[in-house]
Amino acid sequence: MIRIAAALVLLLACRASDGKTADPAEKPAQAADPVEERVAKPAEPPVGKPAATADPGEERAAKAREALVGRPAPGGALDVLDGERVRLEDLVGRKPVYLKFWATWCEPCREQMPHLQAAYRKYGDRIAMFAVDLGVNDTVEAVREFRAAHAIAVPIAVDDGTLAERFHVAVTPQHILLDRAGVVRYVGHGATAELDRALESLLGDEPASSEPKLPAEPAGEAPLSLTLSDGTTFTLPARRPVALTFVLTWCDTYLVESRPGMDEVCVAHARQVESLRRADDGLVWVTIAHPVWTSAGDLDKYRKRLAVNTPIGIDERAAWFRRFRIRDTPTTILLDKRGAEIERVSGRGDDLPRALTRLR
Repeated sequence: MIRIAAALVLLLACRASDGKTADPAEKPAQAADPVEERVAKPAEPPVGKPAATADPGEERAAKAREALVGRPAPGGALDVLDGERVRLEDLVGRKPVYLKFWATWCEPCREQMPHLQAAYRKYGDRIAMFAVDLGVNDTVEAVREFRAAHAIAVPIAVDDGTLAERFHVAVTPQHILLDRAGVVRYVGHGATAELDRALESLLGDEPASSEPKLPAEPAGEAPLSLTLSDGTTFTLPARRPVALTFVLTWCDTYLVESRPGMDEVCVAHARQVESLRRADDGLVWVTIAHPVWTSAGDLDKYRKRLAVNTPIGIDERAAWFRRFRIRDTPTTILLDKRGAEIERVSGRGDDLPRALTRLR
């Protein structure tokens, strides 16, 4: 009888669970508490900090948010497509500023363009708004064509790497809002309600009682330094011939749809580099990854996918990309032992064997 009773209990339990195995991580639903329903909803997140989210784009924007929000914005200039050069320093004290960093090959950037257009129609006369193209794997002609195809009215600038470096751009799109005094008030990735609230809050700023100023331009350039994936540091000059290969770690995957054929170019260049590196022990070869959409984990996946054994590191602020004026990837630059550039090879890398003979 005891066994029969136990079997009946087990049968009833199985029917009650519809045959599903309980997941320890899944909490059972609880009946609504009428008292809790009357309690006010939690307060909205403070302006400048998006709500907690699992969005990888927001996670990548977090470092920039920590470094910038609440601090005076760095200075810099925007080269607008129509030929105008706008200095951020000239806007401070007059209008708040909205900078959206983007690229034509970036899918979420395209998806968010209607939001940017709507914001420009609503705030364009009160907030200085600019869509700042990263200028990496994007020609000015391609940006012009994109603007025409999508009838974009927002002023568009193409960065030379300076603004991306100063504003810690690590994701596309990356939204940055400055108040009238030039203080960074918001950094985020998504076209969200938090961004809309942050835009509205900019309009409540009172004109500064004294002329606000952005920090002075840095005097001179700091020495370049790259932390490699093995924890060591690479600097220049190396006092030996050097090959620097500049890459996007997702060029062989993400760009398959937005830039057909680019994935094959990236793979071909990487294979050339690996083959040539193994054949020349006297050459220092380092791969430098752009920081946008790239973490240490992404770096590791890239190395495994393309069988990359060359020392590699993330250019955390894109300073190497800017200093060497890298507009297209993949690109390999050859330097002599004094650090002078001998030649650069982009695309598939078919000219690399010939170019290397100039170092010998």
